[in-house]
Amino acid sequence: MNRLPARSGNLDCDCRCACGFRIASVTIAVITTLSLIPTLTATPTSTPACDPITPVIEQYGIGQSSSGDTPLNWEAFIPPGGGTHPAIIVIHGGGFKGGDFTDTRTDQDLVCAGFCVFDIEYRLAPPGKLDGQGSDPGRYPEQTDDVATAIRAARNPARTSVAFGRVNGKVGAVGGSAGASHAAYCAAAPTLGGDQLDAAVLLSGAYDFHDPASLIDTRCAEFGADVRNYVGCSPGPACDSDEGLLDLASPYRRFTSSSSPVFIIATNLDPMPPNQFTILVSNVAAVGVPNCEQLLITERPGPDGCTRHSFEYWPDVKDQAIAFLNTSLNDPGGGSQPIDPERHNRLR
Repeated sequence: MNRLPARSGNLDCDCRCACGFRIASVTIAVITTLSLIPTLTATPTSTPACDPITPVIEQYGIGQSSSGDTPLNWEAFIPPGGGTHPAIIVIHGGGFKGGDFTDTRTDQDLVCAGFCVFDIEYRLAPPGKLDGQGSDPGRYPEQTDDVATAIRAARNPARTSVAFGRVNGKVGAVGGSAGASHAAYCAAAPTLGGDQLDAAVLLSGAYDFHDPASLIDTRCAEFGADVRNYVGCSPGPACDSDEGLLDLASPYRRFTSSSSPVFIIATNLDPMPPNQFTILVSNVAAVGVPNCEQLLITERPGPDGCTRHSFEYWPDVKDQAIAFLNTSLNDPGGGSQPIDPERHNRLR
């Protein structure tokens, strides 16, 4: 495995020595190797408080398959009042075979920060199923197709949507675990057309499905079993080798200098194999993806030997994530405006 130079903050490959690096307010470990580094304490941050926004469940699209079509829903959280805002797709995790769109903590933080938020469901690989999924296996590329469908719907909502007339055409994402994998895939390049994310926050994602060290990592999760199930292949050269099925489905392969900025986040002993963080950090720098950032949080491992994963550490990174999304999704001098709690109360 290639080792990374010690660095953190902005990962734009065009930076030279004069390029400064932002230091985040949570505790970050600068990586030189993936051995355990001294444990520090992450300090939770705060975003503007506002009253909870009641979501509206809508159908955003249809997952099409020869096995039958699947209705796809999202929970839409729209800031009160008028005006347009960037859209954020929230993409749940669950090993590509589970999970749902009920992570209201993240949704509320984002809508209070002034974004239109769409927490989406997508087809699941066996044994998981959505309502109406039927016999559709939900394997690659169906899940990323569903995310691409949600991006297009969030960029240009239907007239019947609560979001119609409230978005400005920019779409970012916050994804965790399998959801971070999908967000990376859709930030790297278009999928169905008109659906490349404008920016993405990636929490503990899977980016290189065929990495040998990751495939045998079973500390706190079954990475190999999950990605093989998602892609639909069995262990062996056709599945696991370079240019094999796992490699061809991996998000890291899609990144070029035309990809959108990503903020790559993990913990030091994340259940997601540590190579996944390192591989994507290295790759976006190597191909010159502009304005990327990285953040590795150091924590004391729990009883299972692992640190927190995905949306579990959202409270500690939300301010950095929201700042990154604001920078990436708004015109200079503009910016999403956090909800004014007093004005919000007057509007309710």
